[in-house]
Order: sequence, then structure tokens, then C-alpha cells
Amino acid sequence: MEEIDYKLRSKNPILISHATSKLIEIIKKKLETEEKNISNISEFKLLSSKCNSEDSIVSTSACQALVILGETGLWDIKCALATFMACLSSSKNYQAVTVAVSRLLILDWKSHDKCIEYTLEVPTQHPFITILIQEKLSWRSVLNQMKFIMHHHDKQVMEQSVELLRPVFVHVLCNPSIDSYESFKREAWELVIKSSNTTNLRTEILLWLCTNRADTCIDANCRVLELADMTLSKRDKELCTALVPLIASLTIQLLEHGHEPVKNFYTILDLFECCYNYIGNITIVLMAEIILICPAAYLPDALQICTVIVDRMPCHVILLNTLAAALIKWLAYPSLLCSDALVTAKKLLIKIMSQKKTDSGNGTISNKMLFIFSYSNGYIQFYMELIRSLYSVEADTLSWLENLSLAPIDLRYMCKLVLCGIFLRSDEPLVVQKVCHILVQIATEINFFASHALSLLLHKLTRTHDSYMLKYLLLSVPEFAMTKENLPIVIHTLDTLLNSGKSLKYFAIQLYLKALEKEPRCYRFISTALMDTMEKDHSWRSNVACARAIKYICENRPAHGEELVPLLSQILNRCVDLNSGAASALALDSISALCKSTVIGIYSTWQVLAPKMRKEKRTIVLESLCDLFANIPSYLFRTSEDHDRLIVDVVTLLWGYTVGDDMRVARAAFKALRSYQIERIPPSAMPSDFLSDIGVQRASGKTDNKDNEPADLPQYIPGTCWIQMLKNVNRSALSAAGDLLIFYIGDELNGFRSRIYTWPQGEPQNFKYLPEKSVIRAVGEYLRRSDKADRNNHIIIVECLRIFAHKHKKPLPNIKWDFLKETMQISEAAKEYSLSIASRHCQISASAKLLTESFLSMYATVSEIDRLLLDEKHLVLYSNLEHLCHAISPNNLKQFLETSLFYIINKILLNDKKYIHLFNYIMSSYVTAFKSNDIQMGNRTLLTTLLDEISGKIDLTSKHFEKYFAAVMELLIRDVERMTAPGTWWEVTRERLKTAIAIRVQTAFKGNINEPFAWLNELVNVTKSNPEMQKYLLENIQKVQADLRSEKFCDLEIQKDWILDFIRHIDALMVGTPDEKNNITFYCDILFVLVICLSGMDCFLPNKELLITSQDIRIRLFPQAISMLVDRQMWKSIIRQIMKWLNHMRSSSVPDVYILAFQSALILLRHEDDYNSEWKNYLSVKTRFQ
Repeated sequence: MEEIDYKLRSKNPILISHATSKLIEIIKKKLETEEKNISNISEFKLLSSKCNSEDSIVSTSACQALVILGETGLWDIKCALATFMACLSSSKNYQAVTVAVSRLLILDWKSHDKCIEYTLEVPTQHPFITILIQEKLSWRSVLNQMKFIMHHHDKQVMEQSVELLRPVFVHVLCNPSIDSYESFKREAWELVIKSSNTTNLRTEILLWLCTNRADTCIDANCRVLELADMTLSKRDKELCTALVPLIASLTIQLLEHGHEPVKNFYTILDLFECCYNYIGNITIVLMAEIILICPAAYLPDALQICTVIVDRMPCHVILLNTLAAALIKWLAYPSLLCSDALVTAKKLLIKIMSQKKTDSGNGTISNKMLFIFSYSNGYIQFYMELIRSLYSVEADTLSWLENLSLAPIDLRYMCKLVLCGIFLRSDEPLVVQKVCHILVQIATEINFFASHALSLLLHKLTRTHDSYMLKYLLLSVPEFAMTKENLPIVIHTLDTLLNSGKSLKYFAIQLYLKALEKEPRCYRFISTALMDTMEKDHSWRSNVACARAIKYICENRPAHGEELVPLLSQILNRCVDLNSGAASALALDSISALCKSTVIGIYSTWQVLAPKMRKEKRTIVLESLCDLFANIPSYLFRTSEDHDRLIVDVVTLLWGYTVGDDMRVARAAFKALRSYQIERIPPSAMPSDFLSDIGVQRASGKTDNKDNEPADLPQYIPGTCWIQMLKNVNRSALSAAGDLLIFYIGDELNGFRSRIYTWPQGEPQNFKYLPEKSVIRAVGEYLRRSDKADRNNHIIIVECLRIFAHKHKKPLPNIKWDFLKETMQISEAAKEYSLSIASRHCQISASAKLLTESFLSMYATVSEIDRLLLDEKHLVLYSNLEHLCHAISPNNLKQFLETSLFYIINKILLNDKKYIHLFNYIMSSYVTAFKSNDIQMGNRTLLTTLLDEISGKIDLTSKHFEKYFAAVMELLIRDVERMTAPGTWWEVTRERLKTAIAIRVQTAFKGNINEPFAWLNELVNVTKSNPEMQKYLLENIQKVQADLRSEKFCDLEIQKDWILDFIRHIDALMVGTPDEKNNITFYCDILFVLVICLSGMDCFLPNKELLITSQDIRIRLFPQAISMLVDRQMWKSIIRQIMKWLNHMRSSSVPDVYILAFQSALILLRHEDDYNSEWKNYLSVKTRFQ
């Protein structure tokens, strides 16, 4: 041993090699004769320790010796690898260790005749990765050994080298933390792209490259450009074609990170020389994105690419116009920085505008590599889908736009360029109008898009000759005034209109108003325009246009109102003829708004207006005056004396209008009087005809008081005056007079306390227990005492019944309602009102209840049923169903409910469409009854039973029967669960199953259900062998999600819970019974539909039904949809859970097409922050390809 020690210390490579060889021989002999465990042999321990020697020759020789022990079978290769990994931290010679590990990896593969499954993470982490993590400077040694393995002399080793080294390449090239040297990455990537049998590895690396930060984006771009150079040298036409949109999309991200894109532009131009021309569509739209964000310095190169595409490649005409839309923005803001580029842009624009026909393709691309690249690239994936839709919707663009307008704002914004292309290209007024509307929506939500949209709008105006379209486009111009750069352009456009002909001048004022809605700074411009117009143009059209504008300002910007008072005065003084009535009416509306905002005082204003208004005869002006009077009680006054004096003056005028010859004014006056409490109206203000019952004629009345009121008038208005009012008012204004009494009765009822409804000694015979001034007493006593046989009284009786039948917030005071039996005989209308009064009061009145029950009992008489149902008096009862369900027992109510409902059902079965409306009316009454807290439990059960019974009789899933589902949604959850559970039915019919599906889907997603999966589980089991019902289930999920998306106050937070619920349950099914596993695919379909609808991606399909009928479309849209969802802030909290589940599903037993969808979704999410901490876990699973 001394000799060996001496030689090992000699620093002589020959002696060291000889000593090491001696140690191997000693170890071999001992293993053959003495010791079976190599680790116990002292020479082996010495040899192992020398691996950590500071002498590089010794450590290298020791490592080589240990490898020889493995090669000869003296030492287990697994143990050898583990030993080397353990000594890494103390090793002084990483190069020797790396070489040894490389040899052992080859030996290990040869001994098993298969590739060992190494990953990126411990405990199965690839040894090279461990070495790189321990010592970053070892990368050259590692790279050399990777090259050695990749180019190994043994063909079998070389063929398996990619599999063996995959984790190392992925670790080096896909690490989002960028902790590797650039030279290492470049050389490793060169090794991948220049070696044979590396196509899948190369593709996998490209898919997982991150671009979310500037450094990772630049790194990924370098890798792709290096691949492009190699591909060009090989003239691989298909790959060159696929790389063009990939590089274009990377260019967008480079520009967003502020990096120069010139090398990308040159590479794209080079690739054009070796690619197929079907790439034009996707490339032109990506170039449009680039041009919008490209600095002027790089614009010439970008336009050179566009020129090549337009000249050489067939493109959809809409996509060419998408490019034109991007160019117009540059041309609208010319600059010396890009003067040469703008010349090219103008030529391109002219060429595009001259294009009349689109290419004859269908938008599909048969390039497999591009399709694979789309897995990881949101731009390519999105635009490929959008291009497909464009080719499919050419015949019905408007419907497609309607659907798109309902999409979430982020999706609409993503479509902005294509929408701009449609806007420029289309000459169809309705299409242009719809696109313009969507562009306005986008600009309103995302303001920086407004300048681009305005440039397009003005360009479109210069090329439009259709008057309808021109008007709509001009009306849209002020919508873009919300940004600082747009405001001067909008105002200049409106000024041009203002200085044109008269009709355009008035239109310009309307546009100024729209601009003021968007931007308060526009006030000074409209103020100048109004003053100039009123000074120079005295026509009635001018007055109306200005008055309308002033009214808007006074109502919405009252702070400016005081400046406009002189203009209002001019209008009122100038506008005296019939044609100018509208202007005067608008001026009065403006005054009302200014009084409401206390800019001017109503008392002093009326002093000025009164002399003129008392002589006014024009109907439209008097209607506006009545509206002004209606608002007076809400205005502020300086003194109560002013208030009282004005009130008396105003109500006197209003009462005078009620008996005038103009019925429109009379109705407006009655409506205005509803603003005045009855106590504020002095009897002297009322017309003398209304006071005839108290024997006083105001014209000849004697007065002795200060206020000149007739001496015999009481201090209040007796109730009998109201009956006189009904008798003497013009019949055309009778309902308006009745509405006034309804208002007064409502006020009176609000003053009652609950004890007025309690009569222990029995119901009173009359209303005389109420005060004489009571309106209720007056109307009630007239109904009770009037001569029902006298036809002259019938009109007033019916009106009084209508007044009482109104649904007041409180019931009327108690009385014996027997007189309603007589009023029912007067007419059909009287019968309906009487029934309504009785049914509404049966919960507090025994006589009303008895009367109602008597009528209900008629539905049990066979001879009466047909007549009653034909008369449709049951609808009156249904209008008060909530009261009936509170007061009437189920036994007395059942016959009526069953008979009337099933009568209508039978009529519907006979295809009588008239009865669908009646059915929905009944269902609406069910909804109201269920919402009542006072409904008897027995009646709730009765209504629930009826809903259950009809579910199997007709196809309630038609859009005509949506009210049925509204009623079911009001049921108790346990009732809904029972009636929609197929397991409890005697027979599972098609109609009933469809109804159950519709109900359960609505309940799952619209009701207060935290776990929608559980509600759908039973239906999935029932429909697993019924494709028609499975399709119907998916349709309902899509429909409900679309409805929820359109709701203004949709609970977006709960959507996250739905997704997590489905994820958890699908996981549970993976380890469930065989039957449960069979349902996994369908649950994945449900999840895909749910996610796609939540994101809104279904909105840009050419036909929404495709989402249900095409599995391929669901699988294509799901990755993009999940990516869109997690981009929204509220979804950020569950990104990690979603990503981990997607990764888990990559190793599941679902069909391969679903695994590819989950994989693509996960790859698209690699830009999220959570990816950085879990990327090794995700990339440890090998990426699949079709």
C-alpha cells in the first residue's frame, strides 16, 4: 500500500494510472476470495476517496477506475451512480465526475436494454441536472458528455440518446429562471436542432419556451431564429412555413417588451423564399398587430413583409382590410420619422382597397407543425380559429357579429383588428352599424383603442355614400371624444358640420350633445354653437334643436344651466306660433330641471312665466307646464308663505285644465295633481261642477274671508266631491281622474294602522266609520249605495271598481263585501274588477273569502266549467293567486287550479298557440305566489305537485315555456330534487327527461347550489347511453351560461367554485367504479362547454351549435378558453390548482385527444407566475404529440 500511496502522490500520470490499476486488481481478488460487499473493501474505500482528491490526475484516474469496476460487473451501476452523486458536494474535479457519470449512464442503459426514466426533480432527477445545479461552471463538461452520448459510436446508444438526455435539454432550455449561461443554451440548442431523431424533443422545447418576461422572450426568440437559420439551410419547406407565424407572434411580444425586431423581420423575409403561400392569412393579421405597436424606426421592414404577402399570397379580403386598418392609423398621423414607410403604406392601402374578391379557400391550414405550434401560442391559436370563422360566416356576417357583441370585453378586444377589417370592407349598412357599435363598446372600455377606432371611422366616412350609414357613422363620432388626442379631431369634425347647411347644423348640435355625454370639456364648444345658432337662425327647427340641447345640459350638467337662462328666455319669447310649440315645451322642461337643481327659484320663475302661461293654448306646451307643476312639491322654497301661495295658484290652474276641452292637457293635469297631497288642495281650487254636492257655486258664492274663498266652503274637500268629479269629467279623461283617486287612496292607506282591519264584532256594513273626507269612504259608499240597475251609473261604477281593484300596497279597510255580487252583474269588466277585489281581500275579510270560495266552487260544476274557462275569468283569480294561497285552503283551491291549468294544457296539445300566453301568465302567478312568505304550506305543496304533473305532458323545453322554469326555480330545493330525479319516476319519458335536464341545469348554475356537479350526476348516469339527451344536456349548459353572461349582476366569483367542483369530482371518478369511469369523457365535455362559455369563446363560432355537436371544436377551444379565464383578475387565486389538475390529467386514462387539450391548456398557462415554482413537475411529464 505504501507503494500505491507513493505513486498516487507522485503527480505522475503514468505512476498514478499504474497504482489505480493495482487497486482494481486487489479489489477484484478480494471480491473473488474474501469479501462479497465491495463497499467493505479498504482499497475500494481508498479509490472512492481519491475521487475527491485535489490532484486532478488522481481524481480523474479514480473516477475512471470506478467506472471500470462498473463495466466489469464488480460494482452495481446504480450504486456507482448514487456514489458519484453523493460525492458531488466535496468533489474538486467535476469534469472527471461528469465523464464517469456519462459512462455509467450508458452502461446502465445497456444493462437494462431500455432507457431509464429520469426526470427534472429528485429523487429521480437526471444526474447531469444534479451536476449542473451543484456547479454551474460544469456546463461545458456536461455539454461535452451530451455530445459524446448523442454522437456515440454505438448506434443503439445514439438512437436512445435523445430519450436519455431529454430531461437535461429541457432543464437547460426551458428553465424560466434563466440561470444557465447563454453559450450553454445556444450550444445545447444547436446540438438538438442539428442532431437526427430530435424532432419531438425540438418541438417540445419550442412549446415550453417562456416569453412572459423580456429576458425569457429574448431567449426564446434567439432559439427560434437559430432554428429558422438551420431550417433554411435544409430547405425544409413545411417547417419554414410553420416558423413564419411563430416568429411573427414572437415579434409582437418582443415589441411589447421594448426589444428591437429587425432580425425577426429579415428572417421572415428569408423564410418567404422557402414556404407555402397558404400562410398569408395568419401572417397578415399578425403583421397588422405588429404594425400597430411597431416604432417608426422598424416600420419600413414590417411594411416590406406586408408587401410580399399582399403581392404573392392569397388572403381573405377581410384580413387584407385588417392590415389596411392598421395602416390607416399611421397615415392619419404622418411623421418625418417614417416618411418613406408611409409612401409604401399608402401604396399598400390603395392595392388592398382595390381588392374585390377573397381567396377561394376555407381557412384551414394543413401544416402539422404549425398546428402543434398553436398548442403553445395564444396568438396563433386564436387567429387560426378566428380565420376559420371568417370563412364560415361570409353569408351571415350580421348574426356572427350579434353573437360577438355579447362576448366579454376582453374577447371583443382580441377581435378588434378583424372587426376593423370588416368595418372597412363591408358596404352593408346593418353590418357596418353593428361593427361600429362593437368598436364603440371596446373604445369605451379600453380607452387607448379610441384613437385607432376614430381614424377608421373618419376614413369610412370619406368612402360612404349611403345616407343611412352616413348618419349612423356621424352619430358615432362623438363616442370617441373620451381621449385627449381624439377631442380636437371630434370637435373639428363637428365644427365642419356646424358650418355647413342648416340641416347639418342642427344635426351637429345633436352630435355636440353626444360629445358632451362622453367628455365634460366639450361644454364650451356646444355653448358657443348654441349662441351662434340662435343668433343667426330664428327658424322653428333651429329653436327646437337648441332647446333640446339646452334641456339635456340643464338635466345632466345643471352647473352650466345659469348661463343658458337668457337663451331659454329667448326661446319662450320668440316661439309663439304652433310650429314652435315643441321648442317652448322643451324650454319649460329645462326650467323644471334648473329649479330641481336649485339653479333658479321656482317662485320667482313662475312670477315671470305666469302672465304668458295663463294665456297659453298649445297642447304640447301645456303638457310640459303640467310636468313642471308636478315637480313643484319637490323644489326648495325660501319661505313657507311663498310655497303656500304658489301651491294654491298652481293647483287652481291644474284643476282648470282638467275640465278644459283638450283631453291631452286634462290627462297631464290629473297626472300632475298626483304630486300634491290632498290636504294641500283647498276646496276653492276645484271646478264648481265637482263641488255641486255641497250646494255652492263659486261663481255666485259670497265671500267674507281674506283669501276670497266662498264662505260656506269647508276647510277640507268632502269625499262626495270625488264622485262628482268622476261624473262630470270628460269620459276621455275618466281613467286619468280615477288614477288620481288611486293615488289618494294609496296615501290614505299608508296612514292606517293594523287595528283598522280587526273587527271582533263582525265586518261593518258600510264605510261610514271613516271620516267624511275619506276617498275610500266616498268610492266605497257609492259602490254600495248606487243604483246598479240604472245604466247611467254603470260607467262610474266600473271606474270605482277599477280604483278599488288596483293593487295597493295595503288592503282596503274592512267592510261586508256582499254588494260585489250585484256589481258583478253589470258587465264583464265589472265582474273582473269585483273578483279581483274579493280575492285580494279574502285574507282579511270573511265576506270576501266566502264570495271567492263561492266562485271557486263553480269550477267543480261540470256544466259551468266550459263557460268559465272560455270567459277566462280565472285569469283574474290567478292575478291574485298569492292572496288566495294565503287565505283559501288547498281543498277549496285544488279544483280551480287543476281544471284551469289542464284545460290550457289540452289546448296547447291541440296546437292552439293562443294558450301558450295564458300558460305563461299562470306560471308567472305561480312565481309570485311562491315568493310570498304568507303562502300556506298545503298550497305550496299543491302548486309544486301541479308543476310536477305537467312536466311529462308537454315538451316544456320549448322557448315558449320559459315561465315554467321560472316557477320551478322558486321551489324548495328538496322539491326540485324530487321532481327531477328519474329514479323516482314510474316511467322515464323523453319529455319528462328533457324537462328534468333543463330544470337541473338551471338550478345547478342559477340557483344557490354550491356543487353543481352533484346536481348533474344522476342525469349523466341516466343519459350515458342516450346521445340525444347528452347533447340536450350540453345545450342547456350552454344556454344557461349565455343567459348568465348577459345578466348585469352575475356572480362571477361563484364561477370559480363551479370549475373547482368539476375538477374535484372528475378526480374522484378516476378512481371510482368502472361505470363511473365510463362517464369521465362526458364530464370532460361538460367541463369544456362550461369553460368555453364562461370565457365567451363560443361567441365567435360561426354557429353556436357547433360547440355542442363538434367534439373537435370543444377540444380546440378549451385551451384558449381556460387561458382567457385565468387572465382575468378574479381567477388568479385558483391558477395553481387549475395548472396542477391539468398536469394530472395528462397522465390520466381519458382519450388521447382530451389529454392533448389538457396539455395545450397547461402550456398556454406557462406565462403565469405560478408556473415558475412548478415547471419541473410539469416538464417531468413527457409532452405528447398527435
